Amino acid sequence: MADLVWERYPILSENPHGRSWLVLLGNLGRADATLDAYARALCKYLHFCLKLGVNAETATLEHVSLYVRHLGGDTQDGETSHRCSNATMQQYLTAIRLWYDHLVYQDVRESNPVPRGTYFSVSTRGDNDHPGFARGLIRRLKLLPAIPSEEDWKKLIETVAQESLRNRLMFALAYYGALRRKELVNLQVTDFDFAHRLIRIRPETTKSSTPRVVCYAATAGKALSEYLDYRHQIDRHAGLVFISESHRNAGQPISKWTWSKIIEGLAKQAGVAGFSTHSLRHLRLTHLAQAGWKLHELSAYAGHRNPQTTLMYLHLSGTDLLARMTEAIRFADAKIDAALFEKKE
Repeated sequence: MADLVWERYPILSENPHGRSWLVLLGNLGRADATLDAYARALCKYLHFCLKLGVNAETATLEHVSLYVRHLGGDTQDGETSHRCSNATMQQYLTAIRLWYDHLVYQDVRESNPVPRGTYFSVSTRGDNDHPGFARGLIRRLKLLPAIPSEEDWKKLIETVAQESLRNRLMFALAYYGALRRKELVNLQVTDFDFAHRLIRIRPETTKSSTPRVVCYAATAGKALSEYLDYRHQIDRHAGLVFISESHRNAGQPISKWTWSKIIEGLAKQAGVAGFSTHSLRHLRLTHLAQAGWKLHELSAYAGHRNPQTTLMYLHLSGTDLLARMTEAIRFADAKIDAALFEKKE
């Protein structure tokens, strides 16, 4: 189980149902970051209920709706709260809903006051499901991820080219394989098929718990062989591929946080704002979409459980939409242009 520092969550540490829920999740192997996010979200909700004079365990949908207003930045009792983003509000409400699920399972209460946001049919709607909130309490906004421009991408490449072989290789593999940072830092030597330049992404490192296979370029393959020879001098065990090269932590695994800091530093050095480790994944999938990959191909390469998630990369690749549109209906457009804009004799 993860060691939770209860001093960080004072109001939660005094709530027996909150503590038992997080301990249970920790026993089930939830990641430290997940436990921390749930703990902070529940702390915020418990604090709101305390100010409202409501027992959180017995709160109703009406009280939850007031909390949604609070997260949205509305003024209540003369006090205006900070407005949270749509994604943050969704995260907070998810944590609260899961906590109430725990309370229902423990027979502390009969129903969950936070609607689940599932599309119900008349035949499957349960007695406790509110028909007015079949899509959840707040609408989920889907935003297209930010990707660097061609000019910014060139600046990044030039900056990374000055880095160590390890950092250059991590950058390249993260891009070629559209890898998440957890998948990248947990790559093992045995995950590579060097003959075919393939990488097997193990299910325990993926977000969807589903394995997949990605590939990398030939030049990166030569750099990989060179790096593994160098790595073997530091650590002869065939474990994780990417390890620390510092004297203080020589041979120790690189954490995903360390990789995030490396990318943050490189982006700052290149003068590219808003670039993160996940930007490499977004950019690679966008480039593959621009190259003509089909939806199911992109979905399989990205490891998406829901192909709807992959659709945004087809939208992001819209730089060639004008060319396609022009080619498809150029004759019809030519007639309209001639009628509207050509000078008549």
